[in-house]
Amino acid sequence: MIAVTGGGTGGHIFPNVAVIEELQGRGVTDICWIGDRRGKETEWAHGLGVAFYGIRTGKLRRYFSLQNLADTVNLLIGIAQSYRILKNSKPAVLFSKGGFVSVPPAIAARLLRVPVITHESDLHPGMATKIIASRARAICVSFEKAAASFEGKEVYYTGNPMRATIRSANRERGRRFLHFTEDLPVVTVLGGSLGASSLNGAVFEMLEEGELPFNLVHQCGQGHTRRIESGHGRYRQYEFIADEMGDVLAASDLIISRAGAGAMYEIGCLGIPSILIPLPRSKSRGEQIDNARFFQENGAARIIEDGQLSGRLLAEAVSDLLADANLLGKMGQNASKLCKRNAEREIADILMRVGAPSPAG
Repeated sequence: MIAVTGGGTGGHIFPNVAVIEELQGRGVTDICWIGDRRGKETEWAHGLGVAFYGIRTGKLRRYFSLQNLADTVNLLIGIAQSYRILKNSKPAVLFSKGGFVSVPPAIAARLLRVPVITHESDLHPGMATKIIASRARAICVSFEKAAASFEGKEVYYTGNPMRATIRSANRERGRRFLHFTEDLPVVTVLGGSLGASSLNGAVFEMLEEGELPFNLVHQCGQGHTRRIESGHGRYRQYEFIADEMGDVLAASDLIISRAGAGAMYEIGCLGIPSILIPLPRSKSRGEQIDNARFFQENGAARIIEDGQLSGRLLAEAVSDLLADANLLGKMGQNASKLCKRNAEREIADILMRVGAPSPAG
């Protein structure tokens, strides 16, 4: 039995999907997923045909908040639930993708002496990863630079696990799916799996200016769709793109996205230039700002700060980049160089090696 944990957003869900797909491709069928009982990971686990166990969890904040008390209670309940799940399922190893839903299973695993392998997607680890990594058997990282945060630990530079639908992406298939009638550059906006209100707002402002000089794909997140009267012939709106996401990315000439490491890795592995709008520090610990700067400093992306974002500024940035094909090509090449492939294979190798039974005698 191999257990995985993580969830909440696509950045924590999709790498688990990729690792599970790789394990199943090797004939490993005894897999379970421990996640948030209310999270989207429930659907993905069921879609993969693996057992899913939902637990309670809570986010521990670095600042004073009354919510910390309730979340501490939820965390303790989650540890007890995870302990019971792991004791009954008896996994040989636990793979933790990080995020606060991963903390209770990782703590329970250590109490039961189940080895933990954890993965950090960002350049700098968050609190959850620091807690988990302190007792993990090994830590996998997406960016080589991140290894410096885990001095004295066993660290593997694996890259970020990629779903099969991303690895097998096809440009022509993506163009057919989008069914644009005009042969114009394709710009894709990724609001994240849960949407991004300021980014969505800028896109809607841009559309109000009239017909676009390019084709626009907009993943706006569940519950964030809006009826658009103008520019609809060159505009495709989706709450969420699932199986077709790889093809849509491959069909794109430019991506506009938040700067979560998972999305950036998908963009980079496909060699696509991007405009990144990282979450501000007022809404995050600053990891997206660090990720975006890393791409920009290496000539792979342009940054627009969230506080400056507007429809007009976004349209100008897109037009400037689309007007320079050579620059777009170089940005795509640079992005590709920053992202290591086959992480799901390397992580599966580690899990199977750590979880293999010791030879008798």
